[in-house]
Amino acid sequence: MTSVAAGRVRPPVRWPTILLYGFGACSSGVKMRALSSFLLIFYNQSLGLPPTTVALAITFITVFDAVVDPLTGYASDRLRSRWGRRHPFMYAAAVPVAASFYFLWNPLPGLGEGALFAHLLICLTLLRLFDTFFELPSLALGPELVQDYDGRTVLVSSRIFFRTIAGVLFAIAAYQIFLPESAGGVTNRDGYRMFAFAGSAVMFVSIVTSALATHRFIPWFEKPAREQRSGLAFFGDVLRLLRNQPARLMLLVGMLVAVVNGARSGLEIYFGLYFWGFDQAQLAAMTSIGAAGTLVGAVVAPRLSLSVGKKRGVLGGYAIATAVNLVPIAARLAGWVPGDGGPLAFWTISVQTFAQGVLYMTTAVLMNSMLADVVEDVEVESGRRSEGLLFSADAFFSKAVSGLGVLIAGAVLAFVSFPQSARLQGVPGEVTWNLGAVFIPLVLAFSAAVLALLAAFPIDRRRHEANLARIAARRPDAPQETP
Repeated sequence: MTSVAAGRVRPPVRWPTILLYGFGACSSGVKMRALSSFLLIFYNQSLGLPPTTVALAITFITVFDAVVDPLTGYASDRLRSRWGRRHPFMYAAAVPVAASFYFLWNPLPGLGEGALFAHLLICLTLLRLFDTFFELPSLALGPELVQDYDGRTVLVSSRIFFRTIAGVLFAIAAYQIFLPESAGGVTNRDGYRMFAFAGSAVMFVSIVTSALATHRFIPWFEKPAREQRSGLAFFGDVLRLLRNQPARLMLLVGMLVAVVNGARSGLEIYFGLYFWGFDQAQLAAMTSIGAAGTLVGAVVAPRLSLSVGKKRGVLGGYAIATAVNLVPIAARLAGWVPGDGGPLAFWTISVQTFAQGVLYMTTAVLMNSMLADVVEDVEVESGRRSEGLLFSADAFFSKAVSGLGVLIAGAVLAFVSFPQSARLQGVPGEVTWNLGAVFIPLVLAFSAAVLALLAAFPIDRRRHEANLARIAARRPDAPQETP
């Protein structure tokens, strides 16, 4: 692996570049929020597909996506082009991502269950495939763009901030503009046309803007050496990656977090509308409160990394986040907080939502920054720089099981006998009580496993800086960034 501009001094990475790089994650934020919060209820309540059928489609596509991820990451590690390793993939993604997202929410009218299922599968396949073309190479740019232990946390914070804010703002727009209760709410099929158009536009603009903002650094990014490699070389590189203990730990963490988030996101609207009894205006208000929390979290994460380190910060943050998520549900089950959408319920969940915004942003930034620090640890052990393979492996394992989270959500709804026409007939009290009672132990079990794995992560500031020193000693002509 060599530098295209070996021996030259690279321009500094200043705030405009950091922010525009992070802006690209708006595409992922819109996609994630739309799929996790609206896809199940849209295809179930608006179009009439059974929840288990929708969950099955999502699970199938997630497994397909998981297979494509490592191949895409590996290809972007090895690509030689005048636009470097990553940017050709990023530019190629913009139009297909926007188009497939739009058609996902606009199936032809009158389709039967089988045809509707096929439409869902095709659109999801294209969306997840080309989203991978942007997301993985863009993620892989991060460790090359910024190598500093704390600066890397700032870069990751920018990315996750834009991803989260975009998802939150898109949800607010969905509740208040595209799918208002006065027009039928989140089950109104017609409202999803503008919902889809707006999401597609945001995705296209954010992808192109982010790629252009980092384009000028291409000459200073790593360029793969010309080498003859067999088709089995991919599997050898994967095995070398998995031999690294920090890599294994963070990949397992990503898997478990994906399951928890998939189940929680799939049930989010069901909890809001039926468990707590909120109307869509209240849900939109709480989404705004969550956005304010993420702003605070974006500021807290880099400072927390500086003061206590990434590992201690993420352990404390994730433990508190789990408690904040579950305590209000337990209080509702105990009868201490009503589920009538009244002031007590609203303010209880508003406080919870703000705290979750802070803690989600903080822990997500620190986890992703910890994963980025694995890049140099792997290079020290294997002699190869494989950012794309590492991030794609994380995406592979996470996506392979995130569908399990959605499947769990669908299974929970079926287990508690959630009614198909809930919007019209209401939901019996015992059904909503069972919903909360099943959710709590599921989240506790997975969260305990996440904390145990994070506690074993060995890379701290000292080890990261030692890794950088070893790599610099091997490659004295490596490109340097001016301060």
